Amino acid sequence: MANITFVDKDDNVIGSGTKRQAWESGHIHRIARLLVFNSSGELLIHKRSDKLENLPGRWDQSAAGHVDEGEDYLTAAKRELEEEMGIKGVELEEVGKFYQDEVDDDGKIKKRFNMLYKTNYDGAVNFSKDEASEIKWVDINDLHRQMKESPKDFTQGFIDSVKLYLSK
Repeated sequence: MANITFVDKDDNVIGSGTKRQAWESGHIHRIARLLVFNSSGELLIHKRSDKLENLPGRWDQSAAGHVDEGEDYLTAAKRELEEEMGIKGVELEEVGKFYQDEVDDDGKIKKRFNMLYKTNYDGAVNFSKDEASEIKWVDINDLHRQMKESPKDFTQGFIDSVKLYLSK
């Protein structure tokens, strides 16, 4: 598994290490997040695989992942979209960046800069069964209501991504 990028409080690269090192030591690291919309305006979301160490069974954005050592946000976003959903060759539009500082249900310390991208796509989705147990297309306003009613069904990063997207 590749090392991920560690950054300072201004998002300048200061080193790299494993996800576990980041979670245990509280290193700030980078995440690339993607929202994929179809021509009907629906958002592709996925339920995280029960095989995953981090937040299994929760609904999440179309694709996301850590920025690996030597990558920038955009490169990581394209890689994650292809690895997780089998989608490649699409143009990604930057939505914005936000910072999170949280401790998740498992006690993992997550200090992250998150870069959010969006794209449009109507082709086949060949999702990774290692990453997701299911996918579906949803109306983003209905999704936002569900997030308010049942936040524990979703990852916090996804909730924050939807808030950022809707604020633009």
